[in-house]
Amino acid sequence: MQFKIWPNEADQRIDRFLRKYFKKYPEVKLSDIFAWLRKWVIKVNWNKVKQNYRLKEWDVIVFSSDIEDLLKKPQEVILDKNEKKLKVSLKDIENMIIYEDENWIVFNKPAGLVVHPGNKHENDLTLTDLLDVYSKYKNLVSKTFKPSFAFRLDRDTSWIIIAGKNYEALKYLNDLIRQRKTDKTYLAIVKGKTPKHEMIDFPLFRWFNRKFWRAQSFVNWEKWQPAKTEIWRLANKKLDEVGDVSLLKVKIYTGRMHQIRAHLAHIWHPIVWDIMYWDEKINRFLKNKYKITRQLLHSWKYWFFDKFKNKYISFEAPVPDDFKKLFSI
Repeated sequence: MQFKIWPNEADQRIDRFLRKYFKKYPEVKLSDIFAWLRKWVIKVNWNKVKQNYRLKEWDVIVFSSDIEDLLKKPQEVILDKNEKKLKVSLKDIENMIIYEDENWIVFNKPAGLVVHPGNKHENDLTLTDLLDVYSKYKNLVSKTFKPSFAFRLDRDTSWIIIAGKNYEALKYLNDLIRQRKTDKTYLAIVKGKTPKHEMIDFPLFRWFNRKFWRAQSFVNWEKWQPAKTEIWRLANKKLDEVGDVSLLKVKIYTGRMHQIRAHLAHIWHPIVWDIMYWDEKINRFLKNKYKITRQLLHSWKYWFFDKFKNKYISFEAPVPDDFKKLFSI
């Protein structure tokens, strides 16, 4: 998109002109305008200019396709759930995306957001809803396929989650996961002072817990599936009244339900604020003093071999603020 500067628009700084031009788009900040000029997203006469450049008669301002998309898109989408209507901001969705190419959309899922709708969450906003909204806006949905997530994760876990943008990509990532050819590294904060390094190789069995009305895993040597988790203690500190807590780097070699949570609880180092495998005293203390009310488990890094690019690709999700309340990371 491009347009000319007429005589009555000339002799003003381009940053001030653009600020007036984008006035009807309140999500565009002055810092966005500076960045677009710096990165050649907005040019004058097809050349890069500084923010203090003074426009001349008949200058041509050129916007890249990214700006065109911004100006065309709606700011909010209304989702009609079973019992209520929910407003969805496209900018909020885009802020969750940390990587995108022709095959993958990588989200940094915040804690508290459900990935898939279900019996308990049919009226809640889910990450799948947000993916559907984004996919329709980007024209990624066909008659036979829509972008979908390759795996699921707990509501209270913050972490990287990847969607395939086409059938071949989704099938490929599902195959990698099934063959255990993806690598994931987590961060966790747990009760107590753990060993500096430990391999937890205990089999897990899943059963239905009527108290929580959901499935739960625990170590069982009779009815079991193999499960292996490796931990490294990165730091530890003492908290008033409740003693030590440790910051761990965690790697899993199998993908059992609640594997990290169940393994750490079994060695007497439950993840803080895990309501199923928890320690009530430390959870109450963290809620009162630090306003922490969710399990501190975060999928930090994820990588795999991308056959479409013929190289390994990796992603890293920023460390959440609630982790930083306890440790400088």
